[in-house]
Amino acid sequence: MEKFPQKNDYKKAVRWSSTLVGLEDVESTNHEKLKQVLGNYLNRLITEDFNKLIAILYRIDVSEEKARRALSVKKKNESPGEILANLVIERQLQKIKTRRKYS
Repeated sequence: MEKFPQKNDYKKAVRWSSTLVGLEDVESTNHEKLKQVLGNYLNRLITEDFNKLIAILYRIDVSEEKARRALSVKKKNESPGEILANLVIERQLQKIKTRRKYS
């Protein structure tokens, strides 16, 4: 994956990720705010509905192993939900780039 994705791709990936997990009003919200909301939502799922979280990660194609690995090297100032949000957004960026490459 590119180190620095195109800004529009990043925004698209954040919006796409938010839509896929069922967040509403994603078009009218700033992408950084959406990323924060996505992280908060995933944090809530960790404690309240872990099965739904696993289903979302599966649907987006983020492996449970990759999620566990990322969570095990957690940074001090990042919540587990933020870490998972970053994985989801990274995966969506990969999909955007692959589609662009083959279209």
